[in-house]
Amino acid sequence: MIYKRIGYCIHYDSVQRVTYMRLYHGSKSGIRGNIRPDLGRSMCDFGKGFYLGDLPDQPIGLIAGWENHKLYEMEFQAKGLQIKRFGNTYEEQLDWALFIAYNRNPQWYADRKKLCEKYESYHSGYDAVVGLIANDKMFQLLERFYEGTLCDRALIDGLSRVRLGNQYVLKTERACSAEHLQIISERTLTAAEKKSALAQSENKFRQMSGFIGELQTKYRRARDVRFLMKSWRSGIESWNEIISALASAICLENYLCLQMKRAMNRKHL
Repeated sequence: MIYKRIGYCIHYDSVQRVTYMRLYHGSKSGIRGNIRPDLGRSMCDFGKGFYLGDLPDQPIGLIAGWENHKLYEMEFQAKGLQIKRFGNTYEEQLDWALFIAYNRNPQWYADRKKLCEKYESYHSGYDAVVGLIANDKMFQLLERFYEGTLCDRALIDGLSRVRLGNQYVLKTERACSAEHLQIISERTLTAAEKKSALAQSENKFRQMSGFIGELQTKYRRARDVRFLMKSWRSGIESWNEIISALASAICLENYLCLQMKRAMNRKHL
């Protein structure tokens, strides 16, 4: 069975397990020699690794301004690999956001040993990490959450609206080997593609700024929301403590609201 859409192709076996998929990689100067996971920058979304996307839009946007760029279409075989996938539950989306923060701003985790150990295990314990793409424009959204000016519900609402696709980051030589990754095609962008990609990138940046303001306004007085920094400052050490602290913040807020309502009702009796 094969599932297809424009720029996207996944193959399943007879019991609906993904066997291989068509992915895209953009290079500013072209791939030379063997594909390796240790040549990328460490301060990217999922740390150092070989990055691919399930849609061509993001790779095209990254390379459109570079003269010697190359766009690659690749076939990735996931069978037999250990893969960390970030799902769509609240906990998994929050985990995704904090993992990106760990990679992009590791100084935030300097005094949180348990969290460091957790996220280092994502680098050392898996052949690949898969999750939503968070480009530099979306990182505006994440920064507000990290700083404590955007609540958890606003963040998840924003993520559901910004559809950049998923990124596949290969962390080991095994995942990058010819057994699991094959180049299908290589090409340069047309003049029209480059012009369109650069225009879209600038437009998305302007849209994101207004979009964040809209989210902040929407959730400014919402109840049952959680702010990361309120828990962060309390010295939490582990992932379970983050969830517990945020949940406790909701319980406390609901309790205080209930007490205020009761006090007002007594006043009007």
